[in-house]
Amino acid sequence: MKWVLLKQKKNQTNNILKMKKSILTVAFLLLCSLIPSVSNAQMVGHLNFQEIIQLMPEYETASKEYDIYKMSLEDQLKEIETEYLANQKKMDDESKKPAPNQTRMKLLAQQMELMQQNYQEMQQSVQDSLNIKMGELVEPIKTKVTNAVAEVAKEKGYSHVIDNSMGTLIYADAKHDVTAAVKTKLGIKEKPAVNPAAGKPKTGAGN
Repeated sequence: MKWVLLKQKKNQTNNILKMKKSILTVAFLLLCSLIPSVSNAQMVGHLNFQEIIQLMPEYETASKEYDIYKMSLEDQLKEIETEYLANQKKMDDESKKPAPNQTRMKLLAQQMELMQQNYQEMQQSVQDSLNIKMGELVEPIKTKVTNAVAEVAKEKGYSHVIDNSMGTLIYADAKHDVTAAVKTKLGIKEKPAVNPAAGKPKTGAGN
């Protein structure tokens, strides 16, 4: 029994050694495959994308439009604040009476609780609206700058351009895109395009 255990242990050790050897072999082959790419290294440029955006003449116009839109939404919040404070004063005045009307105070408290809930919901809605508005105003500017970056990159021979203000890739030469090759390697098949008309009932005089 002891001999069998020793033999099993020996086999396990051999298997581990073989596995390590295989891993080292793969790592070596991978390193060798990367060596040629070093000699053919692509040129990578960088820029401060946010700084350029803010220097665009269109950005100043967009900022003014954003501020006006923001003020209009904040006015809606102020209306709720004013109404809330008015109810707060009514409740304070009622509580100071010799015999406060408990029913009225309860009604005012319920109204104030509802106003507070509406205010919080309005705040979230305002923030969401502002985010959407900012995207609508800035997106055309970003597109214009991105197109300029692509043109400069092609002129100067850069294959990639990185935005050093965000650390994101904003331009890449399509010939270096290996997405399709990786999909093929993994056996991933592209889904057929959906026909919007498929499955819809036919219309016409014959129906």
